[in-house]
Amino acid sequence: MNALTRTAMNVLPRARSAVVTRTMASESRAHLYTGMPTNMSQLRSSIWLSDPGAYPVIFTLGFACCFASSFIAYCAIRNPDVRITTGRRQQLLRTWEH
Repeated sequence: MNALTRTAMNVLPRARSAVVTRTMASESRAHLYTGMPTNMSQLRSSIWLSDPGAYPVIFTLGFACCFASSFIAYCAIRNPDVRITTGRRQQLLRTWEH
């Protein structure tokens, strides 16, 4: 800093702001259960459903699980290499196909 800047900073009155400390969102989440949840209602209400930012995550995970399970079921039903019934498991030739 040059001399003029240093002098101006010392001479001109400035409003001293209070020192702001980070609270890590403690005010906005003060209503939440802070300990370890003991039952499912505490887990659901205090952690997952209290934060609207978790809604897209819940939706995406639900959609992905439904899509994956339906694809597995489709492949298990339609794929000729998958043999679920006990009569077809040990056969070397596929006599049930044309």
